[in-house]
Parts: sequence; C-alpha cells; structure tokens
Amino acid sequence: MKTLRFAVSAVAVLGCVSAFATNARVESMGKNSTFIMDDISIFDNPANISLYPNFLIGELGTMDSNSEAGKNREPLDPWFGGIFSLDIGGGNSLSIAGVLNRKEERLFKYFPNAIKTLNVNNGEIKTAATPVPVTNFDGFLGANFSDKAVGLHIYLAHQDGLDGNDNINSDAFVSALQLDGGINFELSSNYSIELSGGAARIQYGPSDHGFFDGDLFSSFASARLFSRVQAINGHLIPVASFRNMNAPGRDETDIGGGLGVDAAFDRGFFWLGLNGFYNVQRAGSNWTRDNKGFTTYMDDGKDEWGDSRTRLWQLGGTISFGIERNIWWDWFVIRVGGQKTISYADYKAGKDKKGTPHADNVLCPSNSISGCKEDGNYFITNKVSDGTREDNVGFGFGINIEEKLKIDATVAEDLVFRNPFQGGGRLISRVSATYSF
Repeated sequence: MKTLRFAVSAVAVLGCVSAFATNARVESMGKNSTFIMDDISIFDNPANISLYPNFLIGELGTMDSNSEAGKNREPLDPWFGGIFSLDIGGGNSLSIAGVLNRKEERLFKYFPNAIKTLNVNNGEIKTAATPVPVTNFDGFLGANFSDKAVGLHIYLAHQDGLDGNDNINSDAFVSALQLDGGINFELSSNYSIELSGGAARIQYGPSDHGFFDGDLFSSFASARLFSRVQAINGHLIPVASFRNMNAPGRDETDIGGGLGVDAAFDRGFFWLGLNGFYNVQRAGSNWTRDNKGFTTYMDDGKDEWGDSRTRLWQLGGTISFGIERNIWWDWFVIRVGGQKTISYADYKAGKDKKGTPHADNVLCPSNSISGCKEDGNYFITNKVSDGTREDNVGFGFGINIEEKLKIDATVAEDLVFRNPFQGGGRLISRVSATYSF
C-alpha cells in the first residue's frame, strides 16, 4: 500500500520507539500532541486514519486524584475503537473507523455542572444535574490516493430526559455534534502538510432552538507542516490553529501558532515546541461558579446572555517537551515530559442593570467566596501539580509486544514520594493500548 511516503517515514521517525501513540503516551510525554505525528491525531485531522490502517485503539480509562487508599473504584470513561482499510489497487486505499464512548473534551468543557430552569409564569426555579451524554460516537471515512489522504469525521454525544443524577426530567437535555474534514498530502520528499477544519453545535437546557441557530454553531481549523531536517534526524514543525466556539450564554475565540522540532536518537525520541495563543472568552450573568468550581447555567427561555457579558482576555504561550527511550529491553520504554503556560490576562466583570458586578461568573479566576467584584490585570499559569493533563509534568512507561500489542501507562506523579508503609491512592492514572493487525 503506497500511503503517503513522507508521512509514513515521519511516523517511523517520530515513533521509532512506539510507532503508535496513545493518550497515555501523550500525557506522560509533554501533555499534548501538537508537534507529534501519531494516531491520536485522527481526532484533529480525520485524513490521518489512512496512515494507521487496520488497528484497534482504546483506553481502560482514567483514575483521578480523588482515588482513596484502600478503596477499589473502577476507572472513569473507558473507550475503544478501530480503523479498517481496504487496498483498492494502484497504491490507493479506502478506510473506515469508529470509536465508542470517547468524550470530546474540547466540546464537553462548555457543559455546566448543573442547569437551572425558570418558570416565567410562577417564578419557580428548578435545578437539575447536567445530563451525561451517552451516545458518544466517532465515525470516520477516509481515502488515500498516491501522495494524498483525505478524511471525514462525525462526532455525536446526546442525552435527553434523564439528568446527571439518573432522575427522569423533561427539562434535562444536552447535545454536542461535530462535523469536520481534513487532508494530508506530500509536497515533496522533505515536506508534508496537514489541513483540517470543521463545525460543531453545542446545546444544553430545555430552551427550544432550531437546529441551524447561529448562536449555537462553532467553527475551527488547523494546519501543520512537517519539514525534514537531516542534521538532527528529525523535523521542523510550524503549526497554526483557530477556534471560534459558541454555547448557550458563552463563547470563546482562540488563535494559536507555534514552532516545534523533533529528533530521533539511538533507541529514543525527543520533541520540543513553543505555541503562542490569543484567547478571548465571554459569559453572561446566567453562568455562575461557586468557590469549589461547580458551574451552573440558568436557562430562562428568553435571554442566553443575561444582563451583560463578563470578558476574559488572554495573550500568552506554552512551552512543552517530551522524551522517551527504550531501557533494559527493546520492549520496554520510559517517558517523561512537561509543559509550562504563561499568559497575561485582562478581566472585565459584567454588571447588572444596577451596576453591580457578577462576582461569581464562570470566568472569575478567584475561588474565594467574594469572587470577582472588580476588573483587573494579572498573569495566569497552568496548575503545577494537580494530577491532570493540564499540569506541569508527566511520567510513564510503555510495553511493546512483537510490534503488535502496545500498552502505555501514565504513572501517578506522587508515586515515588509516597511512604510505602502508609498505603496510597492511585498508582497509575491512565492506561491506553493499541493493537495492529
């Protein structure tokens, strides 16, 4: 199968230790896949399913930092899927892929924890936990023609009539739909480019909206170029992205661009990247957050924004790196990586008709009871060590069985600092796997 000669060679170089990446590999080796060519990129550019024919991918789930010592708990949000390809001759192929139960966090992050509804006739306010989407399906179609690969992707997550506490509630509703496409093509033997873009629709609460309501539609696009650098046995990787996201009562615009580099070395791989961003978020007074981070959206059926909009403006960048190397045996790899984000922020609190600021708006950076009662400028950074994918550092390992079955794990960051005689919570925070056939 003649599939994008340069792209395939890029995968071989980028994945010289582990030909396929997983979320666990990404999480423990730099926290993001912006500058890595890997199978996780199929969710950013569906054309890339042609680069990974005939393999299964999935996760056992994640174990968050709330895991208690001595108590068993099933991992959260496991998912699985596969890619299947058919050679149609002449170096061309067709591919189909499906993934079940995956959460698309880039859409889910706009969902509130609870939804309040207002009865305009009697003034009664009801509160329900936001429904948990249950359809959660990714579908892919792709084709490879000589040095070009194209792909289409649909994502659907939906729930209606059952709230997040499993109570029957006619007002409970949540929906996320995404349609996107992409292309990956070889410019020359030393250059390969990826282009992708799409649209999404996010809705929650009982208010009746037409499907083509422009206030609920979002758009996004991204591009990256892999340029071979023989001197380092790697690539120079410029990237760019744009996201204009809209949801009931809030929106976000994010423009990013950066430059990365990767290099292969004996039994290992290294990458480094710097990505700058311009980000503006707005939320109405009907979006609130308490001092524990619990978010609530008020759906009054009339006004999606409330009295006025709170705005959070940011300009900054993220530097990140990752490294992995086989040690002891060819089938065992150790990984480590990290990231650091610094941005300058300008916060303007929305005010009601009396001029009182919305101190508990969802965009307020303060966790204090008083919230944000005035405007201000400050610096923002990612969490140092909260055990999530957004914090500073990661550590993990991988097992490669005959270049077929590959299992990756993210190690809990506090593991090596624990007292073994006192017990502890989680040992591993994420386990992912792929199988090539």
